[in-house]
Amino acid sequence: MNDDTIQVKFTFPIPAKKWLAKFSRSYPLLQFKLLSLLPFSENQGYCLLQIEGTNLNQFWEKFAPVCEVKKFKLIFKDQKSIVLNIVIEDTWVLNMIMDAKAVLHFPIIIHDGIALFELIAPRAKIDQMFNHSNWKKLEISIKQIGRYCTNPILSPRQSEILTKALTNGFFEIPRRISLSDFAKDIGISPTALSGNIRRITNNLGKNYINAFDFKGETSK
Repeated sequence: MNDDTIQVKFTFPIPAKKWLAKFSRSYPLLQFKLLSLLPFSENQGYCLLQIEGTNLNQFWEKFAPVCEVKKFKLIFKDQKSIVLNIVIEDTWVLNMIMDAKAVLHFPIIIHDGIALFELIAPRAKIDQMFNHSNWKKLEISIKQIGRYCTNPILSPRQSEILTKALTNGFFEIPRRISLSDFAKDIGISPTALSGNIRRITNNLGKNYINAFDFKGETSK
């Protein structure tokens, strides 16, 4: 992927008339996860939906009649999870994501009537998609946006040092562990540890700056 490829996380409220919006708002302790989306015609598609959380039995008592009427197929059900295969209508959101040649990250999380999507696509395609009149009706809220990076920011050793630094309270004020004690704990000299921390900070800082180095904001 080229330098114009971005990763964006965004949310939008599902239209109130949709059954998924009604049930996810009625049961805020449940989390609805779209595990897959597959179109099979211009306006229809298959969806694999997983529901997790408390009061699942209460939910199922209310949802079962809807499930039967809409001919949803129950794949799995126990005390902790329900998995359904669902035929969805009006798949324009999925169609436009595919037209944008975007990589759609799963699962798509739906909670309390709000859907959370994560896409990877060329910046121009994302802008074009969000500027479409249909998307503007959804009241999209951008939660995170940045350049997509295929290479890891930190090496495995740097990730290990950063994790231990956070766990041991090295970055806290005041520090819970000194540089020399931290170096001894991971088996290197204080000078080597100091250099590693500077390189870690440098890499993270550059990635943060580059992630938000855009000429304009993504349209909502």
